[in-house]
Amino acid sequence: MYSSMISSANTMGQLQHQLDGISHNLSNSDRTGYKRRESTFSDLLFQQVNNQPVPQNLAGRLTPDGLRVGTGAAIAQTALRLEQGFIQETERELDFALTEENLFFQVESLANGEAEVQYSRDGSFYLSEDPDNPGGWTLVNNQGDYLLNAEGERMEVPAGARDFTLQEDGTLQAFLENGEAVEIGEMELARITKPQLLETAGGNNFRLPDLDELDLEEADVVEFVAGIESQIIQGSLEQSNVDMAKSMTDMMNAQRNYSFNARAISQGDQMMGLINSVRG
Repeated sequence: MYSSMISSANTMGQLQHQLDGISHNLSNSDRTGYKRRESTFSDLLFQQVNNQPVPQNLAGRLTPDGLRVGTGAAIAQTALRLEQGFIQETERELDFALTEENLFFQVESLANGEAEVQYSRDGSFYLSEDPDNPGGWTLVNNQGDYLLNAEGERMEVPAGARDFTLQEDGTLQAFLENGEAVEIGEMELARITKPQLLETAGGNNFRLPDLDELDLEEADVVEFVAGIESQIIQGSLEQSNVDMAKSMTDMMNAQRNYSFNARAISQGDQMMGLINSVRG
């Protein structure tokens, strides 16, 4: 009786984590390039209690022997799902949608006070004043993170540049007011070969953990590829890959399971109270 109440209490705590994850997915369902996370469960420590002590009597048995008494279920993994989201056309020159699941834009984030290379699927960029080049511009996302080129540097945009065009080789080209064509830089992408290592870095960005602690080299995890035209669609944005209908169904199932476990604790408490009153 007591063990079943412990099992239900443990499971309820893990179900709450699942509900939090589903809620987070739903709240970001309209965020450009957002990738959902899904939780999977596994049994905690359990033991088999056999109810037939005579092995000879098991002949012809059609139902499982014994009871599995455990301590509940726990979240085994919260996996990042990188399935491609819907591509929506925007006709905006600085909107770019990636067409392969494991590709990411490289951005420089200053959110923690230090420059850090992070990865994002959000291809909506804007012109911002370049602090290192008075009078010039640079490309940033909606969080203010700088888009990096193939040299790992910020994309420098001359003042007055317009009519941005992505070339077949991944070079971003623009035109000045006098009609002169200028190359802004090559859009190099990062292909993450071990995407489950990615950690949420805030906003819509990801970062890699300390690879030295995992005994990994950067080459084991990241491949740098040119953002050629077949991998990037200009004038479009990738929407989130959150399936609203599935997420709502998962939420209702998790809530139902939570309710069942809460009821098991309540009924177990009532039965223990009844037993104690009889003993008295």
